[in-house]
Amino acid sequence: MQLQNLEQVRAKHALDFKRKVERKEVKATGKEGGEAMKKIHAMIMANGLLAAIAFAIEEKKDKQTKEMVPHRQGHRDIFDAIAGHLASTEINITPGVMDAPSLIDHLTKSESVTLKLATDESLAWLGYARRFITGGDGEAGESEEPSE
Repeated sequence: MQLQNLEQVRAKHALDFKRKVERKEVKATGKEGGEAMKKIHAMIMANGLLAAIAFAIEEKKDKQTKEMVPHRQGHRDIFDAIAGHLASTEINITPGVMDAPSLIDHLTKSESVTLKLATDESLAWLGYARRFITGGDGEAGESEEPSE
């Protein structure tokens, strides 16, 4: 097994998420098409990791199917990616916890040190993911030419 440092692992997992966004397998946009990726860091800093996850996993009833679906799919997908990162063998803060609902359940039952580690690592992962997913929708972040 290849030995990698935390920066490499974070970057690798964030790039994996970016590729899923580009393939339209997951979203990184908010309910109104805003950039959820840019807002999550501030949500965690202001309200804490548990409150931010609770916001992301909120559900609503779909008008057509009448089934409960995520209210903010982009936020949910981002926290699912964070859960996968935290559960990875390299990070191993929350082993076996692979989605946002399971993550909040696990963290509410864990010791406070686990919540602290998960919060710090989530913010570190977001640092990479926010830079890789510049447009929020997976579109390549091309530099704009100044208009004259």
